[in-house]
Amino acid sequence: MKVKDTFSLPQVNFIGGRHVWLPKANKVLAQLADLLKNNPSLEVELQGHICCDYDNFDGQDLDLKTFNLSFTRANAIKEFLKLQGINASRIKATGQGHLNPVVYPERTEDDFSKNRRVEIVLLKK
Repeated sequence: MKVKDTFSLPQVNFIGGRHVWLPKANKVLAQLADLLKNNPSLEVELQGHICCDYDNFDGQDLDLKTFNLSFTRANAIKEFLKLQGINASRIKATGQGHLNPVVYPERTEDDFSKNRRVEIVLLKK
């Protein structure tokens, strides 16, 4: 791992329009928490992404009624990591909107799901 490298978090995808991750993400998020606990010098950026709203930079979070869905997805994972004992100063949450889709054009629900994600960038080793 090198500083500035971006890593996908496999299986960490979200319900459409919400900052709630799908249950299959739980194992990966627990592994991420363990990685950060076991490497206390690591600092990371969580980058949230959305699918399919190309008229706006970011989508609406239906739960919070805000238009920063990609950020609220990254922040939800940050809050989870904090609950696991990771110091918030080691985690930055940002929203990338729809700028970096994994799949384009999106044609199926699976395509949409792949773009509803959070990626991790290593900031400090």
